[in-house]
Order: sequence, then C-alpha cells, then structure tokens
Amino acid sequence: MNAAGRLIINAVWDDEARVWVATSDEVPGLATEADDMDALVEKLKKMIPELLDANGVAHGEDVPFEILGKRFAVAHREAA
Repeated sequence: MNAAGRLIINAVWDDEARVWVATSDEVPGLATEADDMDALVEKLKKMIPELLDANGVAHGEDVPFEILGKRFAVAHREAA
C-alpha cells in the first residue's frame, strides 16, 4: 500500500486489443482487462478482495485502491 493506505493498481491501454489491462505488485495474481475505465473499476472491486483472501493477505473490510493509468498517443502537427 502507498503512504495514503491505498493499493496501487497499474492500468495500461492496449491499443491493439482496445482494452485497459490492470496489474499490481501488491495484489498477487491480479491481471484483468476491460473495455473502459468504469468497467475496469467494477471488476477490480470484486477481484481485489477475492485475490487478497486467496493469497492470505490480511486486509480490512474495505480495500481502498488507486488506479494509475497510462495511455500513449501521438499528436500530429498540421501542415502549414
């Protein structure tokens, strides 16, 4: 967990598959994907506590998490 007491979840946009891919060093076994960020959040709300329990990682009833998203793009200059 970070200093604020939240798990860090990394999300990267896979342009080829057109999905957000989420992983975390703090949640053993976490690897999931979703079409948009809202859908990803909903999946994570269910998966994170389940994975923590399955791996014997102690946590409270509520498990706060923060998603750090990365999406790469290219901007093109218009011809003069």
